[in-house]
Amino acid sequence: MAHVISASRRTDIPAFYSAWFVQRLKEGSVAVQQPYTGKIIRVSLKREDVSAIVFWSKNYAPLIEKLESIELTTKNLFFHFTITAAQELEPEVPDYRNAVRDYLYLAKRYSFRQIVWRFDPLCITDKLPFEVYRERFLCCAELLKGHAATCIISFAHPYKKVIANFKKNMDHQLVELPMAQKRDYARSLSEIAGRFGIGLSACCNDYLVSNEIKKAACIDGALLSTLFNIPIDTRRASTRQECACTKSIDIGAYDTCAHGCLYCYANTNKDQAERALRRHNPAWNSLRMDVPEDGVHKEEQKLLGEEKNKAGNSNCR
Repeated sequence: MAHVISASRRTDIPAFYSAWFVQRLKEGSVAVQQPYTGKIIRVSLKREDVSAIVFWSKNYAPLIEKLESIELTTKNLFFHFTITAAQELEPEVPDYRNAVRDYLYLAKRYSFRQIVWRFDPLCITDKLPFEVYRERFLCCAELLKGHAATCIISFAHPYKKVIANFKKNMDHQLVELPMAQKRDYARSLSEIAGRFGIGLSACCNDYLVSNEIKKAACIDGALLSTLFNIPIDTRRASTRQECACTKSIDIGAYDTCAHGCLYCYANTNKDQAERALRRHNPAWNSLRMDVPEDGVHKEEQKLLGEEKNKAGNSNCR
């Protein structure tokens, strides 16, 4: 059975690495470093081996102009589009009105069923209370009316790296809320979403699941199979606790996303991610390096070891 390609939970490929991604599709393969083992695997991107591609991004503008090239491999494309309008914590993310424009383009080019709006994570701070998020959610929902069937939410997790990045880069303080209060907040968003015909789902936050809020499966093999009328693996993937995603192959790499989001679980720090982007070469067969046929360049061994240690000490998606 052909595989689902995730591009990518670990970084924003559409925003920063779309040229590299198109080149990998043209060449028909990609080398991927497994974050927990450090092992390099080679993944086929040939047309017959790819059942669907699931994208994750906060900025699809660089990818949109490359869609025709991507469609030469497959037209079975699914998009997760994060729009929170929280630029205080997302310094390099485009203005939400530009993001909505691109969302509407993708929804019309493909289908509103092939794109999901993500309003996550809700990162409550002493300067960004829930009331601000609620107003921004209302504004986005109104703009997306008729083109968004589903919105996925979650609350930010206070990983050690997240707390460290806040202390280093912001004067905001994370506010840890009682579970009951988070449920109330989620219900409030669900009521707003319902006014605009949008269903709300919770990602890896099972305590939010209720009659009004479903459990999210961000990569849903059964849904993809129905959308594209092809057989897709529906076995559960072993990722985060409470994750309902089915099998896929993620081709990204941690510490490479340059959006600079302070709540990010995938970056140790934004300086390291910016360095990775600057040194990136779109001709590489792997996102962070060019891997020879017989293994890994010796000068990259240290880098791989650092990545392995980082992944082993985090609870990443």
